[in-house]
Amino acid sequence: MRAPASVVTLAFALVALVALAPSPAAQDSAPVRIVSSCTTTCHGLESTELAGSVHREVLDCIACHGGDPSAARDEQASHAASAGFIGVPARADVPKLCADCHADPRRMRAFGLPTDQLAHYETSNHGMALAAGDTSVAVCSDCHGAHGILPATDPRAPTAPRNQPKTCGRCHADATLMGAHDLPSDVVDLFSASVHGQALLVEQSRGAPSCADCHGSHGAAPPGVADIVQVCGHCHQSTSEQYKASPHGSADMSCVGCHDDREGQPGFLRAGCAVCHGAHEAAVAGPWLMQGDEPGRCAHCHRTDDSAAAVIHVVEDGTERLRAAMAETEDEIQRGKDKGLFLAHEDVYVRESLRALVSIGPLSHSLDSRSIAAHFEDGVKRQDRAREMISRQRDVSRDRMLLSSGLALSLLMLCGILWLKLGAVRRLS
Repeated sequence: MRAPASVVTLAFALVALVALAPSPAAQDSAPVRIVSSCTTTCHGLESTELAGSVHREVLDCIACHGGDPSAARDEQASHAASAGFIGVPARADVPKLCADCHADPRRMRAFGLPTDQLAHYETSNHGMALAAGDTSVAVCSDCHGAHGILPATDPRAPTAPRNQPKTCGRCHADATLMGAHDLPSDVVDLFSASVHGQALLVEQSRGAPSCADCHGSHGAAPPGVADIVQVCGHCHQSTSEQYKASPHGSADMSCVGCHDDREGQPGFLRAGCAVCHGAHEAAVAGPWLMQGDEPGRCAHCHRTDDSAAAVIHVVEDGTERLRAAMAETEDEIQRGKDKGLFLAHEDVYVRESLRALVSIGPLSHSLDSRSIAAHFEDGVKRQDRAREMISRQRDVSRDRMLLSSGLALSLLMLCGILWLKLGAVRRLS
């Protein structure tokens, strides 16, 4: 006896449902999605922000705020404490609330996200202060936002590199808040005016550092005395290597190396790179750093040290000689081009010497006057060689012009002789 068509259809449907049902392992790793329970009638702005955030597909209001989604139309029942409603989470509870998901490997596996942000945060200055009861410090929502959270790769996100100074500045530019923690409130202004800040905010360079590049993000803290060279070396690798091999690097240069009675005091916390270049206010480096005796200049520490003066002299004299040689070569090249000379190789020599001038910055951190002098000498010799090549090309061009003129004159004389001969032949005929 054949089964009715409806029974066969139902059987196929049941088989399909079983086949498509997720396995327990898949359910463990799948993101949690809770059916929407908050209407736009009550929480329109928050719902709109959440709809555009990274959490729009995996979280709903009750995941963070609690409550009874089945009683969405009954404010008292849906917001009852017995239903787990917590309202706006207390600031002290925010990191662990976020970590309910972000520290769970099963939930984060689907997104390829790390699960150690809370551990990093608890070691940061923010996290340690929060654990000590200071709720004025930054928690997750202060940096990432609450409902409209965006990935740091999104240029609209408050955690995007170009937005970090503004985001960090909400606290670190607040004089009242920073005063309560004995911290300066001008760091954002200093950074914005620095060579790093101008590259990031004005030139919009992708390689420019922002706050988190030096301080870290979830584990944010000022670089320690022993870490500053390492932190700066992430970008300034060649300079870092030269510095580590120098007398400054081997001696772990720091302000309290001499001013041991000022340890821990503002203005004497700098070490390594920051001793000369500063921290947030880092400016474009140049010979001016070796002039004068203000803090951060060579003579501030090396008041009677002849070896330091020798290095300064080598750098200043070498820079002046190389720049003068390059200017002379560029003038020669321009004059040669004006006379029709093709000078491609000579332009290369100028560019190579320009690179040598730039690379003297990292090399000067070695404090090796012989290496620095040899580097400058190589650059000057390249310019001498370029001018010699220009001179030879000028001589070749002159010889060619003389030869061409001689040939033209000979041809002209030959034409004259032929003309005279032709005239004589006509008269005889």
